[in-house]
Order: sequence, then C-alpha cells, then structure tokens
Amino acid sequence: MDLNELSSGEISLVVLLTGMVITFVMLIILTFLIKIYGTIVYNAQKKDEDKEKAENPVSVPVAAPVVANAAPLPVTAPAVESGIPQEVIAAIAAAVYVTTCGTHTVKSIKRAATLGSPRSVWGAAGLLESTRPF
Repeated sequence: MDLNELSSGEISLVVLLTGMVITFVMLIILTFLIKIYGTIVYNAQKKDEDKEKAENPVSVPVAAPVVANAAPLPVTAPAVESGIPQEVIAAIAAAVYVTTCGTHTVKSIKRAATLGSPRSVWGAAGLLESTRPF
C-alpha cells in the first residue's frame, strides 16, 4: 500500500494510531525502568542499614540489683516561688527526672525575669514569630 493511494482521513488515522501505540509502549518501558531503579535503591539502602546494625549492635540495658532492705531516700519538696501552679511544678520535675534518668532532682523553681516586658516569654515569642519579615 502506497501513501499516495490513501486519503487524508486514512493518513490521519494511521498517524493517530501510530502515535498512540508508540506513546503507550514508551510509558510501559518507563514504568519498568522506574520499578527497576526503585528496587536497586531499596536494596542499596537495606544493605547499608544491615551493615550499620552489624557494626553497632543494640545493647540491652541490665537492671540494677534489687536490695531488699534498702532505706528509701528522703523526698524533699523543691523551694517554689509563690504563684506557680502545682501542675507546672509537677511537669518541670517530671521533665527533669525523665531527661536525667533520675540522677538529678529539682531543688527550686523560680519565674524567669521578664526584662521589662509586660508579655510572658511565650507571648513575646508569638509576637516575634508573627511580625518577622519574610
């Protein structure tokens, strides 16, 4: 069949079908290439993680021996400035206990100086955040 023998409508149909077939074949090839690349990257990352785990084994913490007749340590309340709610004191003490693994205790709690500003520290931080230039 010669292209000269085809009408313009038939040529348009051949061009359309050829373009669609080539497009879909290329999309399928790209899909497979992306899947292969993803598999290669995943395997490389997994190999690195396995290598790190082999180099840095996880240590299991050992519990301290329990002494049956140990006297409990005396618990002293921290010196607290007036006006600080008990919930805030409890939160601060819990945070100190958790971050230091119980090796430190809270001895006193005082309000931070405001440096002449009528706003609280959080209020000043909010004002600074909302008025910062782009």
